[in-house]
Amino acid sequence: VWTMLAASGDGVGLVPAARWSLVGHEDKLTDTQATAARHGAFVAGADRFDNRTFSISPAEARSMDPQQRMLLEIGYMALHGVGMCKAQLLGSPVGYFLGIERPDWAIRSVLEGQRPDAKVTAYTVTADTISIACGRISFSLGLHGPCMSTDTACASGLVAMHTAARSVRGGECGSGLASAVTLKVMPQATLATALV
Repeated sequence: VWTMLAASGDGVGLVPAARWSLVGHEDKLTDTQATAARHGAFVAGADRFDNRTFSISPAEARSMDPQQRMLLEIGYMALHGVGMCKAQLLGSPVGYFLGIERPDWAIRSVLEGQRPDAKVTAYTVTADTISIACGRISFSLGLHGPCMSTDTACASGLVAMHTAARSVRGGECGSGLASAVTLKVMPQATLATALV
């Protein structure tokens, strides 16, 4: 994030082609919508993930919401950055507090024609459920403190941070990891807010 901000000031640029394309739909949009949906601040490489680091099979990694993959990597980097290695984390009383919004990735799968009777796998439920995202990260990192996902839209990250601080001050956990994510992979929310 710091590198991106230093390079461009705000990280706003054109929408990567892998996220969405408005080709053929411009005539259905207002000028405000078209402008808003062509630009944004996007994390590069959100499709890449080192599944071996977290002992996650390639099949499960492919089924996971990219938000969960990002959270695993960033969460581990944050804890490693304060001198905690994976062996120290296992069984530690660290709490995990997550701010997360609706899973665009799952919604896009449905909109792109995934049938209701599509094949169900062992990873179907854990792949994109926001209530399970915090447990995945807590379990994968071996944390034994409280964990919770919070969806309060744009304030999700702030609420996660506030909750983590209260939990540490209240003695519910020795330390807390707070993170937030919102990975937009379809333009609907942007188009809707541009109408307000």
